[in-house]
Amino acid sequence: ILVGIWWAVKLAGNFPERVLVSPARVWDTLVVLSEHGVLAEYISTSLSMVGFATLISLAIGVPVGFVVGSNRYAARSLEGFLRFLQGVSGIAWLPLVIIWCGFTHTTTLVVVIYTLIVPIIFNTMVGVRAVPEYYALALRSLGASRLRLITNVYLPGALPSIVVGVRLGMGYGWRALIAAEMLVRQGGLGDLIFGARTSGQIDRIFVGMILIGTLYVIVDRLLIQPIENLTVARWGVLRK
Repeated sequence: ILVGIWWAVKLAGNFPERVLVSPARVWDTLVVLSEHGVLAEYISTSLSMVGFATLISLAIGVPVGFVVGSNRYAARSLEGFLRFLQGVSGIAWLPLVIIWCGFTHTTTLVVVIYTLIVPIIFNTMVGVRAVPEYYALALRSLGASRLRLITNVYLPGALPSIVVGVRLGMGYGWRALIAAEMLVRQGGLGDLIFGARTSGQIDRIFVGMILIGTLYVIVDRLLIQPIENLTVARWGVLRK
């Protein structure tokens, strides 16, 4: 659909190359950059950054969400604050983090982690609060430990919300990553697009945009969707 619209606009408007290039030109640029290993370097930088940020966010966000969600007073007190943090996007923090950490990979990592961890904490908290209390009371009456309650009650019950939080965080984090790479200029697909802007390379910009959308769909379908199928759908929480 995108290519069709692209061709229609190009043919109808007959735009010059500095405004809109043909799909053939973009394809040639994609092939050339791939042959020279340039795309592989940009892609690996972006994927490694978002992958590392996701692991850190899960390792911190899920336990914090469980702790907050298991206490009704803490959940009520922090719910508004977490919603406030969700409203302040990671991109808004970017100028401040640049002042703190400079134009480094640390800046990009901090912004992406912030963007990922907030929805993970919030949705984990909501998932834990949504688990009916009598499930936990039933296991406690049988002598179940706190760890048994978490693994057998709260984790399965909160998993749908956790997966939603990861999906939302990945979407927000991917956009924050591209924005941070544009300003930090330390590699990645955002750096590719912003670097092409300075020399008016429209074809490189379109290559970067296509790869950004394609990689996100691939990561979502090959990573997040299988996890959802193996857990949420398998346990009967999600209707197929």
